Amino acid sequence: MAEKFSYSWYIQQFKKAKDQAEEFILSVDEARFVQPPAEGRWSIAECYSHLINYGNLYYPELASITAGSEATTQEITAPFPPRWIFKKIISWFEPPYKIKLKTVPSMQPDPVSGYNRMELLDEYVNLQEQFIALLEKGEHRHVDLAKARIAHPIVPMIKMTLTECYGLAEAHQRRHHWQAQQTLKALKNRH
Repeated sequence: MAEKFSYSWYIQQFKKAKDQAEEFILSVDEARFVQPPAEGRWSIAECYSHLINYGNLYYPELASITAGSEATTQEITAPFPPRWIFKKIISWFEPPYKIKLKTVPSMQPDPVSGYNRMELLDEYVNLQEQFIALLEKGEHRHVDLAKARIAHPIVPMIKMTLTECYGLAEAHQRRHHWQAQQTLKALKNRH
């Protein structure tokens, strides 16, 4: 396995997210896919809709920074660890999570009535492929993930390195995949 926070590791993680989502979503019937486990909790569809909204918010800025970055390195196979504070924030997103975070309005899932399981899966898989292609492009260009900076799309005054952004995205995806798995367990236990 590749060293954590390296290009190879990030690429593996996004491929794994794609494969796990595909296997999981295809194993869930349409009715359970859109059914919340309880009042005020997200359905499986809403978990993935949220991840798509989140990814679509971050992707354009990541693509722009990757394409125009002057921050390069010859140590392309080395890990690019996040700064201490971001390592801590990333750890808060790790599943199983103990801290519930309130979702900002722009990242709320779309209304449940509009979901189609296969369309949502295609959208999520496509997003993972975009992240993988972007990482491969950055690796090819020797972009230094620990030096190239991005403004947080919701709180622009917060500046993150690309490795911090990818680290958050990767942990956030695992968080909500785990949440979707817990949702399915709760639905199965009700019957």
